[in-house]
Amino acid sequence: MLLGYRSGVRGRVNTRGIRAWRWSGMLVGILSLVAVGTSCAKGQSTGDPTPNALELGPRCPTCPIVIPSRPLSAKDKEDRLDRNVQKKNFRAANIARKHYIDDETNKMLILARDLKAKIDGLGAQRPSAIMLREAAVIEFLAKDIKEKMTLTVNPD
Repeated sequence: MLLGYRSGVRGRVNTRGIRAWRWSGMLVGILSLVAVGTSCAKGQSTGDPTPNALELGPRCPTCPIVIPSRPLSAKDKEDRLDRNVQKKNFRAANIARKHYIDDETNKMLILARDLKAKIDGLGAQRPSAIMLREAAVIEFLAKDIKEKMTLTVNPD
């Protein structure tokens, strides 16, 4: 029992009636959902959900494209073999390019560290012509590596 206030007078409210109304409201809501769901389901077929490709023809987006299997001709076999060989060659070329980039990067790093050590040892003196030439070589290697990194051999 709940205590209720009506027009300033304290009284008791029966909670059983409130609970009964809540349950009846929920029951009506559930039954209406079930009724709507069954009426919507009547409009749908209960058969196979996949569309029939023969009825829909080329417009069937979910149907797989069926290509009849046929033996490959000698030309097709040769083309497939050439394509596989070409892919292997491209992979080998890419691997060789990556090895070249690694080697050149290591050379550039060694030259740059050596030049930095020489320049740090100079102190306030100006760098010599040999050091400037080494800097130019490092710059040339950096540009070459950058160019090689952008090139990728692709079979497609």
